[in-house]
Amino acid sequence: PNGLRDYLDSKLDKDKIVGGEIFSGNAEITAENIKIEWAICWHEEESFVQSYCNTIPTPQGGTHEQGNRAALGRSIKVYGEMTGLKKVSLITPEDILESACIVISVFITNPVFQGQTKEKLSSTDAQRLVENALRDPFDHWLTAQPKAASALLQFVIDRAEERLKR
Repeated sequence: PNGLRDYLDSKLDKDKIVGGEIFSGNAEITAENIKIEWAICWHEEESFVQSYCNTIPTPQGGTHEQGNRAALGRSIKVYGEMTGLKKVSLITPEDILESACIVISVFITNPVFQGQTKEKLSSTDAQRLVENALRDPFDHWLTAQPKAASALLQFVIDRAEERLKR
């Protein structure tokens, strides 16, 4: 009933979700004729990205995943700066995505794929549209869930510090 959120929830051990919350939602940009649905959380033991374009799995990712990555990275850094955490400057996109469990689906007209098997989306507008569609809802989610956001921020900073020690 709750789409990708229920799907992600069914795949994970709920007790190990960082902050105990899943960020999910959808957006429709009628002017661009695009629909986007997502479910994202950070997990102590698992990490994966499952992406789809027009219900076609895109195991090699593509521009929709790049837009997702950009939106998450920017929002987490801005939220960290807003809360006064100086260590947020250490964070890279890899630190953010290292323990992320992401399911994202886009519906666009005339998608452009790379290769005959359609394993990677290469539609140029998809990155910009996904990033813009996810950024505001994620910003709002972080500020509306301060306990989960603080746990997430600390989790990501810990990942960055571990990377720097290596």
